[in-house]
Amino acid sequence: MITGYKVNGHAEVTEGEEYAMICNSVSVLTQTPVIGLERHLKRKPDCRVNEEKGVLKVALTDAPNDLSQTLFMSMVYGLNDLVQKYPQYICIREHRG
Repeated sequence: MITGYKVNGHAEVTEGEEYAMICNSVSVLTQTPVIGLERHLKRKPDCRVNEEKGVLKVALTDAPNDLSQTLFMSMVYGLNDLVQKYPQYICIREHRG
């Protein structure tokens, strides 16, 4: 089960329309699970942001369940779609620990 994720640097492109679209898409996709956890599930994940470095770290503070997994997997599906369209700019690394 997914218990957290980290986004680092968003996209490897630094300017232009593609940059804005990719960066915004990644930001929305990765921040939406936090909103769902907090507002709908009334859970408080550990969420840390370093805007200067483009880093977002999110970790559950309690046990994962089917509802948290639905939120996380929706994010993963959206990110995978971006990777298929823009593989030169985005990669996903899975870490099991």
